[in-house]
Amino acid sequence: MNIRQSVTSVMVSLVVVVLSALVWWAGPPAARAANVPITALIPVSGIVSVQPESVAFSGQAKVSSELVLDTSRLNHPPAVILTIDLSNVSGTGSLSGAKYVAGGNGTSVFRHLVSADTVEITFPFFRSTTAGSSAAQSGVASFALSFDLNTGAITSGTATIAAPNFPN
Repeated sequence: MNIRQSVTSVMVSLVVVVLSALVWWAGPPAARAANVPITALIPVSGIVSVQPESVAFSGQAKVSSELVLDTSRLNHPPAVILTIDLSNVSGTGSLSGAKYVAGGNGTSVFRHLVSADTVEITFPFFRSTTAGSSAAQSGVASFALSFDLNTGAITSGTATIAAPNFPN
């Protein structure tokens, strides 16, 4: 074997290794379909104990998950941007029976993509009145979510609502 054949053989081998690495790094085709939000409806329930009355919330949160792949850096883990909409969650006051509205619609959260994650958001809520909005109070929605690691889609989820535990 002469030097020219040896160099050619090494170059072909190098090209094959580089192409193989690129195909492996890119992952399956579904993982490359980033920037396409996938929406899931997550049942929500819980009680926020505040003054002057506790408020029992229920409904469905709309949670959109968008896969984020950073191809500018090697070995950078995939992530998801979650957009949480609580517009279909409402509450009822325990003493007055008054209706309450949950706010914070469109809250965005950036997370590293893992198979299961817990995400908490603080949201405002207020008594729904015909005379205008009353003073807002705060609640916390805690989401237990499972993800498809190839697409970033939410595969299952539950959510609870409670009073925030702000430090004094």
